[in-house]
Amino acid sequence: MLDYITVELTHNRERGGVSMIRPPLEEHTRNQINIRLMNLHWNLNEKDPKCDVTQGQARTDQQNALFSGKNPDYVLYETNTTNPIGVIEAKRPGEDLDTAMGQAIERYAKPLNAPLAFAFNDTFVTAKHIFQDRPLKVDGEELQDFIDQFMALRFVREGAELLSAPKGIKYTRDELLSIFKATNNLLREDGLRHGYERFSAFAEILFLKLQDESERLNEHRGIPRKIDEKYCWSYFSKKYESNDDDLYTFVHDSVWPKIAEQYGEIFSPQLAIRNPATLQEIVKTIGQINFLATDTDVKGDAFEYFLKSVTHGNKDLGEYFTPRHIVRTMVNLVKPIFGETIYDPFCGTGGFLLEAFKYLSLRVNIENKAILKALRERTVYGREFTSTARIARMNMILFEDGHSNIEQIDSLKNPVDSEYDIVLSNIPYSQSTKFGSYYDIPTKKGDSVCVQHIWRALKPDGRAAVIVPETFLYDGGVIGKTREMIMRGAKNFSVVSLPRGVFMPYTPTKTNIIYFRKGGQFKHVYFFVVYNDGFELNTKRKPRQGDSDLKRLLSEYDEPKIIEAQANIVDRNVIEASGKWNLRPFYYMEDVPNIEGDLNQLGDGIIKEVKDKIDPRQSPDQLWGILEVSQNGVFLGGVLLGYEFTQKYKRVRKGDLVYNPYRVNIGSIGIVPSYLDGMLVSPAYVVFRPRSGDYPASYLQSLLKSDRYLRVIMNYSLGSARASLPFTELARIKTPKLSEEDLESLLRLENQLDESATEVNRMRKSIDEYVDCYMGSEKVDKSEGITREQFHAIIKRAAQPVKKQSDNESKSDSGTA
Repeated sequence: MLDYITVELTHNRERGGVSMIRPPLEEHTRNQINIRLMNLHWNLNEKDPKCDVTQGQARTDQQNALFSGKNPDYVLYETNTTNPIGVIEAKRPGEDLDTAMGQAIERYAKPLNAPLAFAFNDTFVTAKHIFQDRPLKVDGEELQDFIDQFMALRFVREGAELLSAPKGIKYTRDELLSIFKATNNLLREDGLRHGYERFSAFAEILFLKLQDESERLNEHRGIPRKIDEKYCWSYFSKKYESNDDDLYTFVHDSVWPKIAEQYGEIFSPQLAIRNPATLQEIVKTIGQINFLATDTDVKGDAFEYFLKSVTHGNKDLGEYFTPRHIVRTMVNLVKPIFGETIYDPFCGTGGFLLEAFKYLSLRVNIENKAILKALRERTVYGREFTSTARIARMNMILFEDGHSNIEQIDSLKNPVDSEYDIVLSNIPYSQSTKFGSYYDIPTKKGDSVCVQHIWRALKPDGRAAVIVPETFLYDGGVIGKTREMIMRGAKNFSVVSLPRGVFMPYTPTKTNIIYFRKGGQFKHVYFFVVYNDGFELNTKRKPRQGDSDLKRLLSEYDEPKIIEAQANIVDRNVIEASGKWNLRPFYYMEDVPNIEGDLNQLGDGIIKEVKDKIDPRQSPDQLWGILEVSQNGVFLGGVLLGYEFTQKYKRVRKGDLVYNPYRVNIGSIGIVPSYLDGMLVSPAYVVFRPRSGDYPASYLQSLLKSDRYLRVIMNYSLGSARASLPFTELARIKTPKLSEEDLESLLRLENQLDESATEVNRMRKSIDEYVDCYMGSEKVDKSEGITREQFHAIIKRAAQPVKKQSDNESKSDSGTA
């Protein structure tokens, strides 16, 4: 077995600077693979009859003959058989994984009839089910590393996409969530009203269950118990299953002190559940789940499953959790090295620390006790202001990691200087703090202080991957100063734009990953825009088919490429020349639809903004129509007298285009019709009109409502919590010019539409007249449509107070308002 300390030369590489000296494939990439496979309990000893991995050859001469003289890097077998499970193709850092995967499949997997293929370029693993021609996924997330034989055989037998709970287990993931939600309701009924109280109480009970299963598994492996069996779940849940009071007394008086003695301050001083019947019901409910039958990660993720069920659709806990596939991506970006210290100052339930620990556990010789001790006790460090810190410690224990480095403490109140090699974190957004004076840029704004804390915590040459809100990329003030401070002192810098919806159902906040290394001056900034993170961008967050952009990001990160409307490399002088070190990806690149012909920016003489406002308060007795806009167009939203207004409004004319900047990204834009000419719209709305007949309003409206241009609008929008498209960004959008023939066709269609609208209006009016006659009302004028003056007269009459009708007055005598 190899002792292993990684030498990561890629970290010494300056993007665009001196070329990296790459270690030979046999001495570095294969070493990486060997360590990971051994830690996943694959047997690489080809002298052992139970060997299940061969290198550079197949297991039999007949299989070798199938390769036409080529040599596979690795072939994985089912133990004690010659049945191939999969092949691994290894490449140097930065080499194309798609090419590697193609070689793995065509040269080796297909000739062997092996169902799985893996490709590895020393940075990222990609995996595929060959028979189904689909990437391997667990719970909708693409694999980012190698897997053990048990999981590999599940993919062979069950297909390319698995749930972490294997077939045969009683509960699916959705059913687990349902169980946790029901338990949450029981705790609420028991009097635990606050979300943190319920979460903590449930976590403590669930920990007892998971801890017992881990103890039983270790006992089976010959590892002594840490807790005597009589204090464990499997004992007390059966002994007292028919007596609520005895169960409660035993857990409260015996189990609780014993667990607290073993694990220190992780548990509450006393059992939070007060009703013995509630405890019994929760124990029975959780007791149905056999976590030993599930993938190892499910034990640790059980806390998060519960939290998701508690918080889905509400903000009771006041926080949300970074999706695990985003966390894994960030860990792969910083590429921790054994011996480095990793810190999360806002760790929540410890997701970043857990993934970093798992990442390193695959890459070191965990059979070496000194290495394992250092990994457990001197590698990951976390802080959390809330009592969720206890949950993080429980999670770390379940993964057999040292938990003593997790503190419940206000990180901002306690800055640290140059202590950690790596920081991984998702900062708490839009918070305020009283401790901004402790930092170089004093402020109450938490977004600034959180990032300053991270910067200070890094050692020289340390690196960080941090999730920040969209506004951190371009805001001025203290945010701009914070951004400038880091960029002036960072050796390299990258921005990964995440799509809105990544944190659904908790928040629609637009976020980004910023990666930087402390010290020196960067030469370029690498921008990458994620459109598809592998899941639908809604509250359901169901998996999407195909490869995610995160896979592309990781596979190309060390050798970045410019990709139209997705990735760009921008020189330092261009960033600095932006005036405030702007880091918005689409400040430096365009999203232009692939349309034949010339495309021109709307702001280049095609449209002009309408800014004119009037103050209705100057005509206090005049009635004004207030227009609104939806996906169906512009409509009359209400009527106000002049004195009822509180500010100036924009006045619109026939043919103007109007949109709400916060809703245009879903197609909420319309054209002012003739009968609403001269009405008012909110000053927050954007109003513009074509400068010439070459770009008719109807054409622009349809174009901007199309799916392809809605993506452009989203990319150009500003704001974190809500996307907003100001006119300045609208003006950047490029659109094609219609040919004379197409323009004539469009105008003919417009005329047909006007004629149809007139006919619909006439028919509607006829229906109204018929109803009025039927009800005994006087017949009205049958003229087509109404003028603006007539419209104002109608709404003026409608605004007059109506005489209250007495009980003995007939409806026919009451008149019409």
